[in-house]
Amino acid sequence: MPLEWPDPQPDPAKANTKDADTRTVLLQEYGDHGQWARHYSAVRMTLGTFFLTAATGMITLRWDTPQAAVAWTAGVVLVIGAALFMFFSNLTFYHMNKQFDIMDKYRGKLGGASAPKRFEFWRWRGLGGLFAIAFVVAFLAFDGLWFVYSKPKPGQANQIVLPMKVKVGQQPEITIDVPVKVMVP
Repeated sequence: MPLEWPDPQPDPAKANTKDADTRTVLLQEYGDHGQWARHYSAVRMTLGTFFLTAATGMITLRWDTPQAAVAWTAGVVLVIGAALFMFFSNLTFYHMNKQFDIMDKYRGKLGGASAPKRFEFWRWRGLGGLFAIAFVVAFLAFDGLWFVYSKPKPGQANQIVLPMKVKVGQQPEITIDVPVKVMVP
């Protein structure tokens, strides 16, 4: 059973009453929801950054030799990151809305104005949701284009540089970069 706000004017002579305790509990609950919302927001940003970096890092490590397994893995890693980002965003907004509920009860007790709009993550209001969808689609398109178009074409000559260490007599060893032209079969 959720607590209801007591009358807004506490009796200063009676600090240890049921009304004062109820007010204290509701304020503490309001603060707890704020702390959880802040925590989940930090988690979602950390996970979002980690998974985005991991997905782009996979492509970067295999930039010269695209492989289907790497392309699929990078796409799956990004989708997992996006799903976790959305999950923790939902938890963040849930706790923020719980704060609004506590605030609305107090506003109703005071006879105040209407409540502010709630955060509705799953309805994709505003540009934030569209931006997130566009980003995931753009990354997956980039991932697919990297896999398809960055493969060398048969008969194409690629030039690579091989480092070679050379030592002549008593002289110190030196490294020389030797350019090598390779034909793709």
